[in-house]
Amino acid sequence: MNNVILKDFWRSIKHTKGQFISIMGLMMIGAFALVGLMVTGPDMRDTGNHYAQKLNTADLTVICNYGLDHKDTQKIKQTKGLQDVEFGYMTDTVIKHSHESFRIFSEPKLVGKYEVRQGYLPAKQNEIALADHYSSRYKIGQKISFTEKKNILGTTLLKRKSFKITGFVRSSQILSNVNLGQSNSGTGELKGYAVVSPKAFDHTVYTTANLRYKDLRGLDSYGKTYTSNVKKHKKDLQNVLKNSAHQRKQRILNSAQEKLAPQEKKIQRAEQKIKDANQQINAAEKQLATQKAKLNTQIAQVKNAGTNLPATARMQLEQAQQEIAAGEQKLQQEKRQFSHQSAVATKKITAGKNKINNIKSKLKKLELPNYSVYNRREVPGGEGNLVYTTVAQVVEDLAKVFPIFLYFVAALVTFTTMNRFIDEERINSGTMKALGYDDYVIINKFIAYGFISGTIGTILGVYLGHTLMPQIVYHAYYKSITIPPIELHFHWQISLIALLLSWISSVLPAYLTAKNEFREKPAALLLPKPPAAGSTILLEKIPFIWNHLSFTHKVTARNIFRYKKRMLMTIFGVCGAATMLFAGFAVKNSITNMNNRQFKDLIHYNMIVAEKPGISDQQEKSLSKKLQAGSIKSETPIYYESLSKTAGKTGDTQDITLIAPSSGKVLKDYVHLNNRKTKQTLHLSNKGVIISERLSTLLNVSEGGYISITDKDNHVRKMKVAGITEMYMGHFVFMNKTEYQRVFKRNFKSNAYLVNLKNSSRKNTRKMAAQFMALNGVAGVVQNTAVSQELDVVVQSLNLIMLVLIVVAGLLAIVIQYNLTNINIAERIRELSTIKVLGFYNNEVTMYIYRETILLTVIGILVGYLTGDLLYRYILYVVPPDNVMFNPALSTSSFLWPLGVIGIITIVLGFIVNRKLKNLDMLEALKSVD
Repeated sequence: MNNVILKDFWRSIKHTKGQFISIMGLMMIGAFALVGLMVTGPDMRDTGNHYAQKLNTADLTVICNYGLDHKDTQKIKQTKGLQDVEFGYMTDTVIKHSHESFRIFSEPKLVGKYEVRQGYLPAKQNEIALADHYSSRYKIGQKISFTEKKNILGTTLLKRKSFKITGFVRSSQILSNVNLGQSNSGTGELKGYAVVSPKAFDHTVYTTANLRYKDLRGLDSYGKTYTSNVKKHKKDLQNVLKNSAHQRKQRILNSAQEKLAPQEKKIQRAEQKIKDANQQINAAEKQLATQKAKLNTQIAQVKNAGTNLPATARMQLEQAQQEIAAGEQKLQQEKRQFSHQSAVATKKITAGKNKINNIKSKLKKLELPNYSVYNRREVPGGEGNLVYTTVAQVVEDLAKVFPIFLYFVAALVTFTTMNRFIDEERINSGTMKALGYDDYVIINKFIAYGFISGTIGTILGVYLGHTLMPQIVYHAYYKSITIPPIELHFHWQISLIALLLSWISSVLPAYLTAKNEFREKPAALLLPKPPAAGSTILLEKIPFIWNHLSFTHKVTARNIFRYKKRMLMTIFGVCGAATMLFAGFAVKNSITNMNNRQFKDLIHYNMIVAEKPGISDQQEKSLSKKLQAGSIKSETPIYYESLSKTAGKTGDTQDITLIAPSSGKVLKDYVHLNNRKTKQTLHLSNKGVIISERLSTLLNVSEGGYISITDKDNHVRKMKVAGITEMYMGHFVFMNKTEYQRVFKRNFKSNAYLVNLKNSSRKNTRKMAAQFMALNGVAGVVQNTAVSQELDVVVQSLNLIMLVLIVVAGLLAIVIQYNLTNINIAERIRELSTIKVLGFYNNEVTMYIYRETILLTVIGILVGYLTGDLLYRYILYVVPPDNVMFNPALSTSSFLWPLGVIGIITIVLGFIVNRKLKNLDMLEALKSVD
């Protein structure tokens, strides 16, 4: 008996292989999207965590712009919960005969180690290991030289400038080889990094401190617990260092004075030496003059006496005259020699005094030391970590939306397919029941059918989700991020959920429908299921429309409402595919266009050139001369500052660019401020500040509200929001001079320039940035290219993910349309055969049934536009990183693509249906079981 059931089961699969494969396909698509998106984020996190554990990446990094002295290091060592702390050195340099800035670190022993890719780490003072992405340009054993700017005391940090390359490494902190962050050398953009022995640094104080905490070990460094704990440790450390600035400044001044004191004493000794030598010459002159006067007196006395002198006396007088003449000659020679030596010494003394006075002048203008505490994403050069975290987060956020919606659609279509299969097997089931088979034996056949088709499809989807999707995402960022290849882990929890969902979609409807069917007697089951009864529809009650419809159109309208379940399934299925296609193409279009919108329509300047604090008149003249050069199209003075605010999902410190122009009228030539929603141009006023739209979202503030932002001196500044401007990358605050003076409570003074170049190509922008950076009066240059490059990786990754989801949505549309069309034909095969017998042409028969499909597809697409827009808005709210706003404007292509994709699928299926109906065996279809 079991063999009979088994044979019947395999026969059923063979006869309904289209439905079997479609259920498999639906479950595979659902499982692939669900598992793929759900596991890629955790796989990325595991890869990042294991890499950080391998290299003992620091949890927090402290950097002081004036270094960390002994008292600073003692304070840091006393931090609560500390497991390890390691102090080191770093400096920004430029590769000799180039503009490429390089950050050179001292080799760590414990925290923040380097992964050696080739060769070995430096052991000697003259050895160096370069960033791995320079391995194509340099070879091990080759020499490389750098140039380094002098600090305030006129010294450099490196003992030597030339090194022998021993290897190539990857950093635990700098994970990007595309955007490594800002630099105070070269073009202002960091291009590479290197590691040397600590002995290569000539330094009395440390530059950095890398810290690891006990309670963070073993935690997911991308998770909420780790993020929350790091935030707490960061705040505690900031509080410890907060009161150190004034004391540190005084220690710097004392230390500088101690270093200047010997030089001042040396100058004083040199001055005293000149003074003493001058006094000696003056004394010699006086002595010589006295001797000469005495001799002249004696000669005069002899002449007055008129007596003849003895020969001996005459000789003595002549000898005395000769001695005086020789003395005068010697004195003149000594005076000439003294004059020359005095001039040389005075020149050196003047230069020494000027140098000391210059240093003292700089020391007077010395700002308070700035102790910056960074987490892994905030540390200079940590842009790669930020991008990697963002990509992982984007995938996880998409996983909360797309697969659930997709699975729901697939489940409903699977439900309909299973119902149709049971209807098709109705007579066969009735025969089995009449032969005495138990209901549950027959029901198990349908459960097994749903179970096997759903399980096979899900297993395939689970496998592809675990392997294909992570690799697709990895290949979107692997060239830009130095983290190792993504680790593939088996996630049994989400795999089990996928299986459970597939069983709910395919097994549960089989059980419920079959159980309901088998309540009937075998005699009833042996008869075909009667077709759905027709009824008067609403359209018939509107004569003006109904009377103008043709016969076939009236039949179509009646049939649509006659088969309500199939109507809803078709609309909902097409709606689901259209929703995902619409959202996919809308997001793709949004992220593709925002770069152009930001840097062509909104921001017109090429760079911000920032002056050094306490810039001298000579340095100001050099900078002004450079700004007037022929290569500069235009420039305008501004007050520029990088503000900060803790905000966003991860609670990171957000960098905010403050721009306050000297003239509000000129700003429009460099930045276009406008409200994205109203399209109204915004102007700076005394009523408050204008902030970028993404910042307003993060801080949950609207026009008329207030924001509090921390300035570079760690003072909290409260500002009223007068306007919100369209901006897609970075955070901005714009204010006029009056508002600046009110907020900062000091007179306005510009400290930077917005610069427009005649040639704004990326290559020329870097070249000009390097020329500005070479000026002693320039503190830094901020280029727009750095901002756009930072998010290129995120955009590429999201683009690729959206492309995969678009393909998945397209496949879903194919399976849904094919499935529902086949069900429609199977349910109405006798009706179609009848009209064919009555003389309808093949194309008329096809359109008789396919006209409904076309109409329901159009309705499904229109509804899909509405739900797709809702899904798109949700993605715009959830997915973008903290410093990015996707462009919410919808393009025409977002509407045309779903229509085109589903339209092509519908047309192709129309030809398949036409061919199928053309070859329809009418006699077989019209046979009666009676």
